[in-house]
Amino acid sequence: MSMSDVKKVTFKKYDIRYYVVGKVAYVCPADLVPIMALDSKDIDIEGDEALDKVEAGRKIFPYFEFFDWFSEQFDQYDYSDDVILLDPMPW
Repeated sequence: MSMSDVKKVTFKKYDIRYYVVGKVAYVCPADLVPIMALDSKDIDIEGDEALDKVEAGRKIFPYFEFFDWFSEQFDQYDYSDDVILLDPMPW
């Protein structure tokens, strides 16, 4: 997968990078940190290299405005029990 295969959406002025495998989108966890800080919320991403929409949603749920927006943006994608990590990771 090349960098051109990485997609992005923008919440306020912050980009969220993600890649898609099959019907599952995997989000860059580090991109969620500054967005959560907008609402003075912490997010634990330690050890996470990529998150599907369900795991990302669990981590961002306390910031309701962002959670609602995120849910709409990633509604078309499925979730996965197993995260598919790329080698090398695109971020």
